[in-house]
Amino acid sequence: MAEPPASAARPTSLPVLHVVDDDTVTRTLVCKVGERLGFRAEGFASPAAFLEASAREQPDLVVVDLAIGDSDGIAVLQGLARRRCSVPLIVSSGLDHRVLGSAVRIGRSLGLTMLDPLRKPAGPAELMAALRDAASKALPIRDRDLDEALGAGQLVPYYQPKLRIADRVPVGAEALVRWEHPTRGTLGPGEFLPLAESGASITPLTFMMVERAARDCATWRRLGHDVGVAVNVSARCVGEPDFAERIADLVAQAGIDPGALTLEVTETAAMADTANVTTALARLRIRGFSLSMDDFGTGYSSLAELYRMPFSELKIERGFVSGMPHDRDATLITRAVVGLAKTLGLRTVAEGVETEASLELLAEMGCDVAQGFLIGHPMPLPGFIGWLDQAAGGHVAPQVGLEEAA
Repeated sequence: MAEPPASAARPTSLPVLHVVDDDTVTRTLVCKVGERLGFRAEGFASPAAFLEASAREQPDLVVVDLAIGDSDGIAVLQGLARRRCSVPLIVSSGLDHRVLGSAVRIGRSLGLTMLDPLRKPAGPAELMAALRDAASKALPIRDRDLDEALGAGQLVPYYQPKLRIADRVPVGAEALVRWEHPTRGTLGPGEFLPLAESGASITPLTFMMVERAARDCATWRRLGHDVGVAVNVSARCVGEPDFAERIADLVAQAGIDPGALTLEVTETAAMADTANVTTALARLRIRGFSLSMDDFGTGYSSLAELYRMPFSELKIERGFVSGMPHDRDATLITRAVVGLAKTLGLRTVAEGVETEASLELLAEMGCDVAQGFLIGHPMPLPGFIGWLDQAAGGHVAPQVGLEEAA
């Protein structure tokens, strides 16, 4: 018989965990650990009760014991397979590890999503680690998850430093979104940004990043660090009629000069709706904002279109920069982009700078600003302020080996 969910009063949009185990203590413990990780948990003492409930509401994760009274966990696997249910499963048991392994293989042969098994007895810490790992590997991120994360303040900017190449002085940072997820840990943009860009979340996310970055920029400028900040903006937002006014209002509220904020628009996005985007960008330039064409070299714009667009900066795609100095073609392309930018009176920023050799090549080419492994990795606001403090004292060490920002 199913126990009433301990978290029945919680929002129904939480991911659902079903625990199938005839031992009341174990079942309750797994449910409580799941709730601490942000699940809405429900326990079942028999496969029949679970299968009946899961037919009404499909769970997002199932933990099932292999020995359940007169039945067994294999009945759960077979029941889910008959429904062609792809919900991720963790089988648990105090039986021999070969039995656990066999259950996993049986589930996979039935077409189920089998995660790493769990040996019993398992304490709270072990359960916490297993469920957290399961969530990070198996649970899909949904539109409503992004909406709730925005409302809860879980989406935050990290800052990757930028250095002026000529004298190695900090000139700013790029704000890069991270999701401080309660169950999955810190997520990079590659894990959720494509979903945001395909749905309605991208607009509030874009304005949130501008607002937070402007406020944080005001903070480090009050501390004596006269550097700016860059934020990626969605082309869908740029095309909105009130985009320029909203950006100007957010910057004014933060108390920084418009020139301290650079808005980065990808080359492909900028060319997708030239009339609308050009109008919005022109209004921003009139107000004193800096505008950067991001990932230059990956799109299909003509030089005439580039000339007409009111950008103040070209950002060279990291694939070309990181290929230097061992790839002759990458070096030639980077040199050509730097030369083109100089001809048009645009500042150049090279991202993906990983080695001193690449930095020296960029200096020889006349590139203005560098960003990447060698300069610093993306970091929360306190870490970036600490980096600026170290840079002011001449103590910034290369950050070789750290994962590049997205």
